[in-house]
Amino acid sequence: MPHVFDLLTRLVGERPSSTFAALLVVHIAAGLTAVVAGATAMLSPKRSGRDPKAGRTYYTALCVLCATAVGMAAMHWPEDGYLVALGSLSLAAASLAYLARHYRWQGWIRLHILGMGTSYILLLTAFYVDNGPRLPVWDRLPVLAFWIVPSSIGFPFVVRALIGYRAGLRASPTAAGRLRDSPASGRY
Repeated sequence: MPHVFDLLTRLVGERPSSTFAALLVVHIAAGLTAVVAGATAMLSPKRSGRDPKAGRTYYTALCVLCATAVGMAAMHWPEDGYLVALGSLSLAAASLAYLARHYRWQGWIRLHILGMGTSYILLLTAFYVDNGPRLPVWDRLPVLAFWIVPSSIGFPFVVRALIGYRAGLRASPTAAGRLRDSPASGRY
């Protein structure tokens, strides 16, 4: 059975230090958690239960992901600096979405959808930019594709969610009131 350092060497291209290896293992776990929780939150009905719980899990995993990214980038500076920028933007977008929902800013639902969607797209962009050259099929694409494909696929879904929210408001103003005022819209 391969040793953890051997597996990580294949991922990083060189044998990592113990500190870098520990950060990378936590980073991978947090990244997988964020991807699954983010998708769960996006695909869940917007009411108490699965959506807010998955959203909290996504946000927590994203915080861990960004902290470990900063630690690893510090060890490989400046070549990994762009990952800190992408992670910071992703966390900033998710934080804006969280605050808009938590404090019920005017138009909070649109801000929440846009912020969380943008955060998720940036998370996937960082993953593909960093790992795309080592992934099957992706390794055949030009580097520019790693930057463009996540947004090209993700933003139409964000727009669809925003349009769906607006259509729901027009179709049923009472549904919008329930979304805004119900216990299901409890704080994160």
